[in-house]
Amino acid sequence: MIESMKKILKFLNELKNILFFFYHYFLKRRMEKVEILHILQSLGLSDYESKVYFSLVLLGPAKASEISKQAEVPRAKIYEVLESLIEKQLAEVSQERPKLFKAIGPEIAVKAMVSKREEELKVLKQKAKDLMKEFHALPREKELVEGIWEQNGEKAIDVLNKLAEMIKRAKNYAIFITRDFSTSPILKESIKDCLKRNVRLKLICMGLNKENFYRAKWYIDQKIPIRVFETKVHPRILVVDGKEVAMRLDKNPLAKRFEFKSIWSSDPSFVSMMDNYLKNLWKMAKPINLKNFNSLTEF
Repeated sequence: MIESMKKILKFLNELKNILFFFYHYFLKRRMEKVEILHILQSLGLSDYESKVYFSLVLLGPAKASEISKQAEVPRAKIYEVLESLIEKQLAEVSQERPKLFKAIGPEIAVKAMVSKREEELKVLKQKAKDLMKEFHALPREKELVEGIWEQNGEKAIDVLNKLAEMIKRAKNYAIFITRDFSTSPILKESIKDCLKRNVRLKLICMGLNKENFYRAKWYIDQKIPIRVFETKVHPRILVVDGKEVAMRLDKNPLAKRFEFKSIWSSDPSFVSMMDNYLKNLWKMAKPINLKNFNSLTEF
C-alpha cells in the first residue's frame, strides 16, 4: 500500500509539470486526445466526464446538443454528465435560454483536481499508518524462518526496500558491501533511523568513480564509515547484527543491465560465515580517500 501511495504521489508531481502543456496544447506540441483523456480519468473523472470536459475546453460556451456531438456522448446522458461536472466545479452554466455550458479554465480546474487527489492521498497515508499500528498490535507467534530463501525476477527497488526492512531491525550493527551506492527513499529513511539509534553502520565499496560518486556523497554526508575493497566483481551483501544476511547475485555483473537473483537467510551457520567474512573484508579494505572524492566532484 505504501509503494502504491508513493507511485500516486510521484504521478501527481509529474502531472503538475504538464499542466502548462495541457493548457497551451494548441501552442506547444499537441498532446494526443487519448493521452489527455487518460490524465483526466487518472484525476478522478469518468470516461464521459473526461470527454465532456475536454470538449468544453475546445468549444467554449456551447449548447448541450453541441457538446454531446463533439464529445461523442449520448444525448440521453449529456445533461447528467454536465451536472456532475458543475457539481465538481469543473463547469458552469448560463441562466439564459437555451442554456450554455462552459468549462472552468484548465489552469484552475486541473490544479483543483490535483489538490483533491493530494488530500485523498494524505488521508490514505494516515489510514495506512493506523493500519500498520493495528497489525503490530495483533498477537502473533514469533516466526521461525530457517534455510536460505531465494527470489528471482525482482526489480532493483524491491531489493533495496528489502535491505531497508533489514536495516530497520538492526539493534547493534550492520555491515554492507556495495558497488553503486544505490539508495531508495525507504532505505535512506531506515539508515537515518539507525544513525539516530546509534546503530553502527559500516559500508564497503568496490571503488569510487565518476558514475557513483554523487550517490556516494549521500553516505559520506551521513558520516557513515566507508572503506574501499577494489575489485571488479563481488556480490552485494548486507549482514545485520550477525542474525540475518541478504545477497544480490548478478548473472553478468559487468553489464549495465543484467539479470540477478537475491538471497536472504537467518540460518545461524550461514549468517555467521558471512558475518565473519564481511568483518575480515572491512579490516582488509582501505579507508576512503576523500581527496580523491573531492577531485571527482570537480567534473
